[in-house]
Amino acid sequence: MNLAGGTLLNNRYRIERLLGQGGFGAVYQAQDTLKNQPCAVKVNLDPSPEAARQFEREARTLARLQHKNLPEVIDHFTRPGQDQFLVMQFITGEDLESRVNRQGALNEADVLPWLEQIAAALDYLHSQQPPIIHRDVKPANIRITNDNQAVLVDFGLVKVYDPQSRTTLGARAVTPGYSPPEQYGQGLTDARSDIYALGATAYTLLTGRESPESTQRAIHDSLRPAHEVNPQLS
Repeated sequence: MNLAGGTLLNNRYRIERLLGQGGFGAVYQAQDTLKNQPCAVKVNLDPSPEAARQFEREARTLARLQHKNLPEVIDHFTRPGQDQFLVMQFITGEDLESRVNRQGALNEADVLPWLEQIAAALDYLHSQQPPIIHRDVKPANIRITNDNQAVLVDFGLVKVYDPQSRTTLGARAVTPGYSPPEQYGQGLTDARSDIYALGATAYTLLTGRESPESTQRAIHDSLRPAHEVNPQLS
């Protein structure tokens, strides 16, 4: 399902443009006509009953979250025909992947506070009952706002942790260089998966290079220390 520009959802959210689309969902930039501010609208594209139940459960869970380094969930609803939507605050600002591509290795004094802020956001997610796992921490999903705050965005792969479940909606989606080995195939992911991804993100920001893919590192590739790649690090 593609939403044309100008489409009005729930008599409130006017679609402007497609931001991204995968096998499980699409994300659009839209305008919240009630608050007169931009927002992001995620659409569930998986028609299976299991996916629909999970989308609803995770939308309700995300709607309860309040943290300064996470986007606010504004709304979630189902349209006749069973299309499901999740509306979140649209975070303006440059993402860190773009900044690294533009500048190379970033200044350590800038990076460390950002990493601390994202770590605090992850700790908040992991402290929920049940824990919430982001599963796609990477520079492209960290935006720096005009007041220099780091915000963790894109909850397209988020899951509510279930120790008995080895896979959920989107579980096989991975980002080479940032996804831990257990995220490949049917492996069980938990809070440690996000911590691994944050470490890989730190490596990229401080060196200007992506770390080797985790499955390759597990076999033979060693990780060159960050201070050897970037001698300017303390």
